[in-house]
Amino acid sequence: MQSKSNLAALGAALCVLLSTPAHAENKLVSGAVGLGFGTGPTFPGADENDSGLFPVVDLKIGQYVVVNQRGLGLEHSRSLGRGELSYGLGVGYDFTSRSVEDDPRLAGLSDVDAGAMASLFLEYQTGPFSYGLEVMRGLNSDGHEGTRAKLSGGYDIQLSERAGLSVSPYLIWADDNWMDSFFSVSNAQSVTSGLAAYDANAGMSQAGLNLTASYALREQVIVFASLDYATLLGDAADSSVSFDDNAASLSAGVMFRF
Repeated sequence: MQSKSNLAALGAALCVLLSTPAHAENKLVSGAVGLGFGTGPTFPGADENDSGLFPVVDLKIGQYVVVNQRGLGLEHSRSLGRGELSYGLGVGYDFTSRSVEDDPRLAGLSDVDAGAMASLFLEYQTGPFSYGLEVMRGLNSDGHEGTRAKLSGGYDIQLSERAGLSVSPYLIWADDNWMDSFFSVSNAQSVTSGLAAYDANAGMSQAGLNLTASYALREQVIVFASLDYATLLGDAADSSVSFDDNAASLSAGVMFRF
């Protein structure tokens, strides 16, 4: 079973490792594909983990079309100052979900299904430093139609010709809809579940740090390991549905670059 709440985060962390070879610029399709194994909290605020395989896909088709952790999208980049500015949009799948089957303490609460998600992003890379802003909107009425905004930074360290390390802190803001879906407990739900009634409002919901290490067995073959540590903030941390405010997600796998 896949780690539902952190699969997208794991995929995003791997993209820092996928630098396209110079000879790929003339190809119709270039990038990397791979397979990883990850474990992380079953749902936001869970104190139990879910584990499973997940795909690693980072493809560029032609000049603007991309297929990556955001799904299918359009991306463009241009030189700006001493760095490179990238921006674009995508439509993909949000694996973040929660169901009564995940934990018996959720009995009486509404399920939150995984579903389609649209995203807009802006990234700036200068030397080993990177800065990013991504806005994500849920499109599934059976899950949530909430909006989140993720602000992140990054620092890439070249340990040797084959080994690299990426350090990326991040902060996530969520609107009323998203917070209500995962962290609110109505009076009626409180009676059924035994959890304290709670009304979660918009605000900063999570802060975290991602560490991703890679090693090139060959130019086209890269193995990786990633650690993502996050803590819930504000109303998300105070909710009676948050059984553990701190969560660590681990992943490892292999990628094939072409």
